[in-house]
Amino acid sequence: MIAFVLSGGGNRGALEVGALQALFAHGIQPDLLVGTSAGAMNAAFIAADPSLVGALTLGGLWKSLRRRDVFPGNALTMAWRVLTGQDGLVSSDRLRDLVLRNLPPGVTRFGDLRVHLYTTAADLNTATLYLFGDDPSTLIVDAVMASASLPITFPPYVYHGAQLVDGGIVANVPIEIAMVKGATEIYAIDLGYSGEPVPDAHGVVAIAQRMLTTLIYQQLLDDLEEAAQDPAITLHHIRIPAFHGISMWDFGQAEAMIQAGKAITEEYLANPQPLTVALSEYLAAVRPPAPALPGATVYRPGRRMRSSR
Repeated sequence: MIAFVLSGGGNRGALEVGALQALFAHGIQPDLLVGTSAGAMNAAFIAADPSLVGALTLGGLWKSLRRRDVFPGNALTMAWRVLTGQDGLVSSDRLRDLVLRNLPPGVTRFGDLRVHLYTTAADLNTATLYLFGDDPSTLIVDAVMASASLPITFPPYVYHGAQLVDGGIVANVPIEIAMVKGATEIYAIDLGYSGEPVPDAHGVVAIAQRMLTTLIYQQLLDDLEEAAQDPAITLHHIRIPAFHGISMWDFGQAEAMIQAGKAITEEYLANPQPLTVALSEYLAAVRPPAPALPGATVYRPGRRMRSSR
């Protein structure tokens, strides 16, 4: 069973569209889609039309997006929302309308989709990861909105009394879910941080964002380690670091992002290197070595550390 796993990435989600176009062009068809945040939106659309035509249509939607379609208002309205105690910098109403407008006719519930879809969301009040997709009667818009409600930016999505937020907080590249649901070959499209050195963070907001990024990256390493240890799983981890410095408010680069995502995926497919080695070997091949620090040892998942006492 082939699964496509689509990570979160905000406005960089257009990169995933290029990756999807490359996969379909190579005749690779998913039996299962798993998505988080922007990846949940892309996965929901593709689950309704799992084809190159569907991926090209999705590309057209990304290219037509403007900031106001996702993030209404401006700095003043955001400041007003903060001062008046709102739960997010911007309302999520426009985002919900966007999802509803772009679902194909007749597709409203998970049971209407052509391939299985799973999306993730986290409950702020119970620290629980929720998975949507097992119940065919569930509304797609609820699942996608819950998964895409990035904390602070958007208010939590209230679903049957629960405050649900972006599933990327718990599983930004939900590889484990694809494994649990029976996938034997996984194409994980990863737009997140991949361990490359970055400049020092300064300021409370920047440091908070970097802290979340570090947490999410460690969760990814856990999933990669699990996949590497399972001989029944073929994992294609396709990292797309392009446009990492782009502002989250910028929706004017979709065409360039689609082409970049397609090019990186085409390059991978020309010489596939599924994760079949120990994670330590894999990381050594895809990222620079971490700098040595006096008195500290670099730790990687899967490596047992023994006390010298």
